Amino acid sequence: MIKRQPTSVILGAGLSGLSAAYHLKSGYSLFEKESEPGGMARSVYKDGYTFDYDGHLLHFRSEYAFSLINKLVDGNLAPHKRSSWIYSKGSYTRYPFQANFYGLPKDVVKDCLLGIIRARTNLLNGKVDLSGNFENWIRKVFGKGIAEHFMLPYNRKFWTVESADLTCDWLDGFVPVPTLEDTVTGAISTNTKAYGYNSRFWYPVKGGISEVVEGFLRKVNNIHVNKKAVTIDQYRKEIVFEDGTIRRFKRMITTIPMPELLKLLVNLPVHVKKAFAALRYTSIFVVNLGIGKDDITDRHWVYYPEEDMVFYRTGFATNFSLDVAPPGKTSVYIEISYSDRCPLDKEKAVRDTIKALKGLGIISDESEIEICLPMDIKYGYAIYDINRKWAVQVIKDYLQHFGIYSIGRYGSWSYMSMEDVILEGRETAAKLLNRGTCAGCDPIPQGYGARAEFTRKL
Repeated sequence: MIKRQPTSVILGAGLSGLSAAYHLKSGYSLFEKESEPGGMARSVYKDGYTFDYDGHLLHFRSEYAFSLINKLVDGNLAPHKRSSWIYSKGSYTRYPFQANFYGLPKDVVKDCLLGIIRARTNLLNGKVDLSGNFENWIRKVFGKGIAEHFMLPYNRKFWTVESADLTCDWLDGFVPVPTLEDTVTGAISTNTKAYGYNSRFWYPVKGGISEVVEGFLRKVNNIHVNKKAVTIDQYRKEIVFEDGTIRRFKRMITTIPMPELLKLLVNLPVHVKKAFAALRYTSIFVVNLGIGKDDITDRHWVYYPEEDMVFYRTGFATNFSLDVAPPGKTSVYIEISYSDRCPLDKEKAVRDTIKALKGLGIISDESEIEICLPMDIKYGYAIYDINRKWAVQVIKDYLQHFGIYSIGRYGSWSYMSMEDVILEGRETAAKLLNRGTCAGCDPIPQGYGARAEFTRKL
């Protein structure tokens, strides 16, 4: 059956699609391939535990976004002062590494201090070109010691590629740059100064991160689930769904991951195909554990740069909200990166994870694990290599010629926070409403300075 009335169509009911629908208010149809909306912002409930689809926390740089989310969840948000740590050289040190050497072996502290002093001296003397790849930026800003003791091994583990293969396009304040004075202070004493855009975060008091999705769903209508698109004819402006239905559109918002979108579009020009083929990504294997004891740690999350740990981060969701586990128990998520360049034996990864948790003292015996719920996330992070910027621009320019807007973390192929994708949905809705920008909305601040300034206000 063909519905002839052209309308605005949204493919994907994750946060960016839900935000676009919310800000359009009417005149749209929202289609989701899964049996429930939410995308990567969903939560799974099992035997009294709540597990999010990987660790999701709310960080705000925009007063509009904070007010919107707080309203949608009816005030069900609690602020937290971040307690994040790094485990390396057999010791826990505070995040970020580049401002917290206290407690590390003396030779490591010396390497890091001398390296950053030399780096900053070169910067002051104007001797350094900071353009180029991420490894160059790390070495020139932080020096050899910080680079080799943490930055390079951690980012290799996280991105599954060398830092030299990454551009700096994604930084935008995600990597804190403390002053030299702060670095020295953190080498000789415990440094409790907050750094970075996520020095404070918010999380629902009750329920998991899907409470944000539920808030949107109370305001958004015309959602159709179990509607998987199998063909998008951009020339005829028609979508064919797996159930055989066809839907015409005048304009479209798609949040489908770009590599999946390639499989749906028809008769693509060669240069657009090449752009799609240039996209690279990491996947994330998340091991969610329900542990039958509490008082494991008061930390929120911990980073692990060394190769002897299969995972790059552990998060203790019970420290975000006691509601995510039964009384006296703990909800933990463990994140492991992999890719076609760095494959993963997932069964072995679970065994290695449990063994490592024993070694760290997080569990004393495997019998303490009540639930083990792995989640395999195909599209984790877009890799910011030398091809990404031009490839994404070619794809977006081509799609917009047909009135198609590709948005969201995977539709924009960008390193974005939850707030970022919600704001992008809002701005895209404004374009469809022919406003250019969101009428009456505050401008979206950019970068770490804007994030930090708004966080200070709160």
